[in-house]
Amino acid sequence: MNVTRLTHDALFYADDTEFTAALGPFIRDGLANGDALICAVTRSNIEVLQAHLCGDADRVTFIDRDEWYRRPAATIAGWQRLLGEATDAGHGYVRIVGEVAFGAADRHPTWTRYESALNELFAAAPAWIVCPYDTRTLAPQVLSDAMRTHAGVFDPVRRPSDDFQPTRELFAQITETLPDATGALAVEVVIDDLTGLPPARQAVTRAAAATGAEPQRIEELQLVVSELAGNSLRHGAGKRRLRLWISEHSFTGEVTDEGDGFGDPLAGYLAPGTGTTGGWGLWLSQQLCDQLAIVRDNGITRVRFRIGR
Repeated sequence: MNVTRLTHDALFYADDTEFTAALGPFIRDGLANGDALICAVTRSNIEVLQAHLCGDADRVTFIDRDEWYRRPAATIAGWQRLLGEATDAGHGYVRIVGEVAFGAADRHPTWTRYESALNELFAAAPAWIVCPYDTRTLAPQVLSDAMRTHAGVFDPVRRPSDDFQPTRELFAQITETLPDATGALAVEVVIDDLTGLPPARQAVTRAAAATGAEPQRIEELQLVVSELAGNSLRHGAGKRRLRLWISEHSFTGEVTDEGDGFGDPLAGYLAPGTGTTGGWGLWLSQQLCDQLAIVRDNGITRVRFRIGR
């Protein structure tokens, strides 16, 4: 299947035999066609594929998925970079095996939304992405949601998914999980206008510095606070409030206002286009935060993020 638009499929497997039976031909067909091949899978599955492919394994780029799937926006930026490098190297088509690290239960909605977002963000990309799902270890809800986020399924012959949903429809049904506000409340300020940003930023910096956190993490925290509070002042409405909780291991921040939230549910997933002046704050915050969720409820738009100390 060599087309100029994205193909995005789920592969359900229960053992190494099922894994290699589907992906071995997928990879070898791509190599025969001159496609670029990238596999971001578990360490054990890297070894399984390398043993199965023998000499062909040297022609495949392997990535440890636990290093790759940490933040959706950073992963998407990574795919953009690799797609660009493949194109620059003369490949007209890219085949990707992407085994998402869904992590703890509170992260499942985040990564399910990521899988769905790929369908719209990379709709015009000359790529075929196959996402393996280990039926032995993944939660039943993750497995059923995979049918909603992938247009096709390897079963073992490729077939359409009957449960597939467009991205914006799924986003309306599966919302982000807010990080818990753990630790002591260290900062709580109301920001009335742009003149209130420097004092708020200074309060956050003082509280973070008192913990002995690394200077780089404090700078990142300060930047995220500035960008999110600035976004709220420019695009939100009503009372803007900033809070910061500090626990032994993390900083959890929150910016709230009474506006309608972000008009585009995909805001922050992709870097703004060249020459664009707006939209960078949320994207940058997504790159820096370990978790970031946006929820609108009872007339309040709440942006909550977590950064490890």
